[in-house]
Amino acid sequence: MGGLSVLILMGILSFIFYALVACFLIIVIYIIISYIFESIALMNMSKNLNYKAPVTSYIPIYNKYILGKVANNKTLGIILMIDNIIIIALALASYFYYNPWIFLAFLICILISFILNIILSDKIFRDVLKKYSVICTIFSVLTLGFLRPIFLFAISYKKDKY
Repeated sequence: MGGLSVLILMGILSFIFYALVACFLIIVIYIIISYIFESIALMNMSKNLNYKAPVTSYIPIYNKYILGKVANNKTLGIILMIDNIIIIALALASYFYYNPWIFLAFLICILISFILNIILSDKIFRDVLKKYSVICTIFSVLTLGFLRPIFLFAISYKKDKY
């Protein structure tokens, strides 16, 4: 009788473990796809604005500065870039040292990053799409940023609009 309950418990725990691993893999795949779409969009926008090195939009943290530069708000781009560095440091710290305050700071920095990304993207949407910019911003917020790089990618081919 005791062996059966152990088998059931082990089955439940293994299911939870595999579900967590699947969620982690889905998040990693989304981050990679989002990064590729946003980098291509920023490279196209940089080319259209005649920046010296549009290929630098593929540099992971520096591309947030380029997002601010394209949106004509370098200050928010620099803040977003610094926030991403802090997010990486806090993620490593929370991995190596279990402290709920570090994890809380990590979550707050992610929220700040999300808000700044939406603000900068909204500025680009307003410059390019005019009356449809609100729709793109609303869908970007409602999907928790999933559609934001795709919208940026879609409008990146409009020349001389941003």
